Amino acid sequence: MSVSTDLPRNAPHVAGEVSSRTRTALFRRRSPSHGSPPPHSRRRAGDLAALIAGLGAGAVVGSAWILTSAGLDAAGGPATMAGTLTAMLGTYLSLVLIFVVARIPWLEREIGQDRLIAFHRRLAPFVVVLITGHVFFTTLGYAQSMSTGWWPQFTSLVFDYPWMVPATVAFALMVVLSVASIRRARSKVRYETWWVGHLYLYLAVALGFGHQLALGSLFADAPWLRLSWIALYLALAVTVVLNRVLLPLLRHRRYRLRVAAVVPDSDGVVNVYFTGNGIERIPVVGGQFFEWRFGTRHWWWQAHPYSLSATPDGRSLRITVKNLGDQSGDLATELKVGTPVLAEGPYGAFTADRVRPGAPVVALAAGVGMAPVLALLQSLPSGHEVTLIYRVVDFAEGSIPLRAEVEAEAARCGWTLHYLTGEISTCRIDDRALLAMAPHLAEAEIFACGPAGFLDRIEAAALQAGAAKERFHHELFVF
Repeated sequence: MSVSTDLPRNAPHVAGEVSSRTRTALFRRRSPSHGSPPPHSRRRAGDLAALIAGLGAGAVVGSAWILTSAGLDAAGGPATMAGTLTAMLGTYLSLVLIFVVARIPWLEREIGQDRLIAFHRRLAPFVVVLITGHVFFTTLGYAQSMSTGWWPQFTSLVFDYPWMVPATVAFALMVVLSVASIRRARSKVRYETWWVGHLYLYLAVALGFGHQLALGSLFADAPWLRLSWIALYLALAVTVVLNRVLLPLLRHRRYRLRVAAVVPDSDGVVNVYFTGNGIERIPVVGGQFFEWRFGTRHWWWQAHPYSLSATPDGRSLRITVKNLGDQSGDLATELKVGTPVLAEGPYGAFTADRVRPGAPVVALAAGVGMAPVLALLQSLPSGHEVTLIYRVVDFAEGSIPLRAEVEAEAARCGWTLHYLTGEISTCRIDDRALLAMAPHLAEAEIFACGPAGFLDRIEAAALQAGAAKERFHHELFVF
């Protein structure tokens, strides 16, 4: 093992608080028997998903255009047509919003949940704009046809037409969720609040469904379109219930996961071990994560995403959690041995199967972002030159998550280990610094995990150093 830091060599070494006996009993690695599909398979699946979504959007817009174009010459016709087109496309895209976060296994393996969430966030504003356009243009078209003002016509539509009050509530919910998802607003709310708030998206879509069928002139004129729309909603409902409810319950019944140990690791960081029945059959590999739901009085209703911090050993699973002030801050004191656990997953494409045979590997982690990085590296087959770069604030005693295990693994496997010290905003992360630590960076498979600011700087530096974008794999630690 080669270790370098930007502090003196005699910086204090922290052994951690996990005894060797506990670690040996609860964590023995084995070669994974399950994995993600190969990269070419993932690309095909992603292309197929994009093609299906695009064809669906085209079919929705095309059918709406054909069925409404005959009314363009009527009073308010152009505005009413614009209202119909924005309604159909906006509603269709709102269903896509839910599909991409419905925990569909092959999508999760293909793209990775952090990228699906990023796509969800980018798409959401367009949905709100389209639905807002529907409200504006439809009201305008009705007002022009009735020779009345926009506001009187709007209040008449809301209170005099069936299903319009629920539809207005649905629209308001979408606007509120969109505002709450702005990064600055999101940073001020607890994870639990954000998680519960986004459940209202399901309610908004459900409330809008009755309005569409009751008042949508397209559906009255085209029964085939009505049936297709109902089928789309049913497919979404089945997908959500199957992947978010039934499959986790079935897996819980099969594996009976429970807490085996809760062990402090470093300041504000705790390791949680799980055991179960037939745990070796869970198709998970290092680098993936689960949505964990703990069977306690306060936590049974909420799910939190935590990555595995060790390659599955066939007898136990382990996560490493940092105190961020929400549920994560109470795990060390509130979580008891024997607590039942419902694990939804595994998810994520941050896995070693993306590594080309024999290719060098450069892994970078910030703080507790070391958890999935360590699990991923432990699952690598032999024959890869590994450089591990660990960004830490300082070397104060007990301040570095998983330090003892990282250094032991580096020594055992022959990894080159470098430490970067300082806050993310101040430590040196540029192409020269990365090349000094990892001269083979341009040819390597690069894996990085940490907050957005860290990943943005790492990716920019790696690309500047000549790395290929398709060889940069990351896991974003943010909600």
